[in-house]
Amino acid sequence: MKTTLKVSDLTPSTVTNADAVGLKIAMKDAVLRGEAIVLSFHGVTTLTTSFLNSSIGEIIDEFGFDMLKGKLSLIDYTPPIGKMISTYIADLRNIKA
Repeated sequence: MKTTLKVSDLTPSTVTNADAVGLKIAMKDAVLRGEAIVLSFHGVTTLTTSFLNSSIGEIIDEFGFDMLKGKLSLIDYTPPIGKMISTYIADLRNIKA
């Protein structure tokens, strides 16, 4: 089973740590149900590391890279948003290694 989460439906913005709370809660609920997560970034034009730290970063901290491997995918993102998320996850993986 998989859950598609549209980021823009879960948060008013993708800039601050506080903005990330709704996404983090939805992601955590999906992980606890054992579901794969598809994140849709449709309509998202701005993204910060603060937002990523408090959403994807906290999920990785709590559940680990291995638990999310193959269970997290991204759709509907612009090239700059995709690059930022890929770089963020790669950097986080290097820090945790």
